[in-house]
Amino acid sequence: MFEKSIVNQKLVVQPLFISLVHLNAFMGPCRYGIGEELTYDYEMRQAQKTFQHFKDDCDTYLDEKYVEVLEPKFLEWHEDFAISEEVLKDVLSEDYRADVYLISGTRLLAYVSTVIAKRTKKPLLFVPLSGAKYSRRGGYDASAHLTALHQGYETFNALDYDDLNRFFRILRARKVISKMKVMYGLRNNVLSFGCVSSFINLQDVTNRFGTEIVNFNAREILTMMDELTNEEVAEAQKIADDLLRDANGVHMPAENFINDTKYFVAVRKLMKMYDCNAFTQPCFEMCATMELNRRHLTFCLTHCLNKDDGVPSACASDINTLICYSIIMSIARKAPYMGNVMVCLEDKEHKLCRINHDMCSKKMKGFDEPDLPIDYVSFAKGNWGVTMRYNFAEDLGQDITLINISPDMKRLLITKAKIAGCDDWLTQECSEALVFSVSDNRKFHEKVVDYGHHHAVVYGDYSEDFAAFAKLMGMEVEIVE
Repeated sequence: MFEKSIVNQKLVVQPLFISLVHLNAFMGPCRYGIGEELTYDYEMRQAQKTFQHFKDDCDTYLDEKYVEVLEPKFLEWHEDFAISEEVLKDVLSEDYRADVYLISGTRLLAYVSTVIAKRTKKPLLFVPLSGAKYSRRGGYDASAHLTALHQGYETFNALDYDDLNRFFRILRARKVISKMKVMYGLRNNVLSFGCVSSFINLQDVTNRFGTEIVNFNAREILTMMDELTNEEVAEAQKIADDLLRDANGVHMPAENFINDTKYFVAVRKLMKMYDCNAFTQPCFEMCATMELNRRHLTFCLTHCLNKDDGVPSACASDINTLICYSIIMSIARKAPYMGNVMVCLEDKEHKLCRINHDMCSKKMKGFDEPDLPIDYVSFAKGNWGVTMRYNFAEDLGQDITLINISPDMKRLLITKAKIAGCDDWLTQECSEALVFSVSDNRKFHEKVVDYGHHHAVVYGDYSEDFAAFAKLMGMEVEIVE
């Protein structure tokens, strides 16, 4: 996988256990127990047992595909309710690394939690320990206080560790997208003639998501391709040989693979030069240069190889789809498919739609799963331009989720659907189509007109996660089923 892949990046979690341990033995409305139970030693032993329970939970239940867990910290305070700078310095010693704080503890953890939030400005998450009978009331207390301040403090209260891991996935997605750096190839117009629903202003993308966009003359990539070293050409040849060796079927001349893999190597060289981890460039505008016809290559394979390597990479300078890709890849850990959505007009049941583009790839069912069987078909009828193809009809009835962002970056459309077929999966040109069913394709049609024709697709139902992500980003959500 690409070294700077967004799939490899993790949310860094600092577990913090807060415990009020009394120094003096007394009973009263804030103090329970009798005899030995009122001693400091007894309370500390009980606190340490619960702390160990918390640490065991962190080891057992936190999903390390999404998070890096720092060594848990123990914060002890007393009935004077003072928290010294020395104590805070110790528990916050890894704050420069931490993205979020996972809070647990015994009684009266809410006040200390608010101190941590105000000092660090980091999100706080609360979860009951495994086996607990009730939710974490201290989380309610702290969250209400911090929310009422209206100063941007973030708290998340989970009911169990599945819930907690969902929050982690969403927060991780925000992190990796905010750190994403896009190599944005240009020829002339910034907004591609092939996808005017992608965005209104690129600054809207940065303002909403934090994503950095680096512009580069797309024609210069062709020059870089011409200037590859012998070692880089050998690398491109090896990539071509590996694809041919592992192919489910090859329906074009094998000798034409090298042009597309050389382009891929040039793109990766450029991305490393500018420290980028995402890529897009125009299709129609570059096609019009006639350079692709002269060189016998298309960009389809580059985008698919990038996706399978954990790198968001989209057609037609479509920054919208690129962001959708990054949402899918960071939350679902799967390579997305994308294409042009259309309603099937001859469908009497009013349920069928299709989405078509030559954007299949091997890792559509997961980066940790076996490769899908891929066939290779030329894009051009001149038998050049490598495209990956997969027969979606193998997965009839499986759930998929489509997403698209409005051009002003303010709304997210989520469509829950099922695979209903596959058209033209071995036909040349930009032909392959995934056929899908929704409960009402007229409703889908009415929503799509506000979002545009390019949608990103992922295997599985991720509608709840995507909706939660949109809410986190301050976006409106619309769902079609």
